[in-house]
Amino acid sequence: MVDQESATYRPRRAYIEPDAEPARPERPAQPARNGTAPDRNGIGPDRNGTEPDRNGTGPDRNGTALYRNGSALDRSGSALDRNGTGPDRNGTAPARRSVTDQEFPPPLYREDRRPAGLPGPASRALPSPQSDPPTEETMAPIAFAPRRPHPVDDETTTILPRSRPTKHRTQALDAIDDYDDDDERLPLSRRVKVALFIGAVAAVVVIGLVVGYGVLVGKQPQSQPSLPPSGGTGGFGGGSQQPGQTGTGLLSDASMLSPSQAKVLDRSRTWRVATTKHSGSEGTPAACFGTEPVEGQATPQQEIVRVLKSSGGNNAPVALHAATAYGSPENAIQAYTIASKTLGTCAVAGFYIESGHLVGGIGDQAAGVVVMEVDGKKTRAHSVVINRTGRVMNVLDVVQPSKEIAMINVAKAVAQVNSGQCSAAGGACNGKRYVKDGPPPLGGDEPGYLATGDLPPAGAKVDLWVATAVEPPKNDFQGSGCETAVNWATVKAKSRSTRVYLMQESGKDFFGLNEIALTMKDPKAAGELVDTVKSKLSHCKTIKLTASVTKLKKVNSTGAEDTKVSGWTSVVYQKSTQGTAKYRVGIVSAGSKVVYTFSNPIGRYDFTNHQWNTIAVRGGERITQVN
Repeated sequence: MVDQESATYRPRRAYIEPDAEPARPERPAQPARNGTAPDRNGIGPDRNGTEPDRNGTGPDRNGTALYRNGSALDRSGSALDRNGTGPDRNGTAPARRSVTDQEFPPPLYREDRRPAGLPGPASRALPSPQSDPPTEETMAPIAFAPRRPHPVDDETTTILPRSRPTKHRTQALDAIDDYDDDDERLPLSRRVKVALFIGAVAAVVVIGLVVGYGVLVGKQPQSQPSLPPSGGTGGFGGGSQQPGQTGTGLLSDASMLSPSQAKVLDRSRTWRVATTKHSGSEGTPAACFGTEPVEGQATPQQEIVRVLKSSGGNNAPVALHAATAYGSPENAIQAYTIASKTLGTCAVAGFYIESGHLVGGIGDQAAGVVVMEVDGKKTRAHSVVINRTGRVMNVLDVVQPSKEIAMINVAKAVAQVNSGQCSAAGGACNGKRYVKDGPPPLGGDEPGYLATGDLPPAGAKVDLWVATAVEPPKNDFQGSGCETAVNWATVKAKSRSTRVYLMQESGKDFFGLNEIALTMKDPKAAGELVDTVKSKLSHCKTIKLTASVTKLKKVNSTGAEDTKVSGWTSVVYQKSTQGTAKYRVGIVSAGSKVVYTFSNPIGRYDFTNHQWNTIAVRGGERITQVN
């Protein structure tokens, strides 16, 4: 019985023919739909729902337990051997057939490494016929694929793990890597490589930043401590600076308008410094600028605002000088452009532009305006000059009641300030200085048309003007009734357009102003149209017995590029059964362009004759600022 081979016996070490191709490791079996998974030999749970343990053993249909080595207990409790045979009558188990090294090659499975004292797992074998020789299909056991398949040849075998590769066992097997050759170790995963690469790059960047910071800190000079202002007249000396200033300030108290320089504004008065503040937001704003920052304005590096007062009481002139330094000439140019448009628009309630002036020979850029401030029955006149030299921009606003300070005197004061700033600011110093009459800086939402700041408050309450969209003139516009021979909608011209301005405070009275702009064939045609309207106004009384016309007033000015602006203004009264209506009319030409202005005063809503003359020529000045 010992010499005979059991029909159910299957060797643990499978034999592979030398010339046969080794079997490829198969993928792990997938779980069944009922959630149970087959063991490594493909055997699933039995009908009773029992499942083999990780070595492939489990209870039989009767609930009998199997040992780890695959042996079972019979009903009497006696042990069965691995081949399924029981003990003989004497209680002895049959001897197991020996397997020699000459019969089989090295083991197909790598033995599990277990702690001492624990038996190794036994494989569960399926019966194979004795008569058939072993083949690849019958001899290669079902095994899970390792993490990395290694190439094999005809003289090697693949060592596979015996037990089912669960998550923890896979990690343990990875840790127990017994390959002797370092070249055959498993490569790092892609995520690990990426993580290592990112960590290396980050380390290099951090080291570079630390080294660079150390170099920069070593090269920078030690900053001087800030000194507090002394009575508002302290300067920046020895590299020190006032609070709120940057480390490389161009401006100091010494670069601001001094009392001796302010003497040129009015030599009959004594000037003194009232305040010097190193922040533009803390100072009183100049005329037309308002209290809010201008949109689009570049952020300055420095801002200093100084107020100087003169002797003579509360009605004496006051000068406000604001100087601003920027990081580059480009930023200063942008700031000057925005400030110039803000001054030319003057969209601040209670302020309007009285006159414009062309200023030259002071720094890189300069302009001047006279702005009137209305506060109830009181008025104040602001003479304002702005200029830029390199990276620095200056605004000087000199104000006194009713009558403005001469613009030439304000320009002289700014020229003195510019001389002390131009070298450090990298800008132009003073050249041949001049001040001429001209249009205000370009402003308004529709260039070429009147800006709302060109129109003075017309009622008892100070309020802003609003303007409608630009559109073609309409046929039903009658004007004062005297210029009926001219139809603004059909007059021969290259272009024609109109706009309406309304005083918000007038309410249901709808007090406003009409402006009609035309581009004629040439300056001669423009002059002929002005003469036609003038003639109709002069002879209106002979045409309409109900009309009366005041003496026409000649008005003139200078527009952009020294363009001559000239024309006429008049007041027309038309009587009717409902009363007498009043109309103000103005018409001017500027080159080949013509501007007609019209207003219908109602009650307290009206302009003065001087204000209306200014509005008429301002329309001609504005139209010269566009092509």
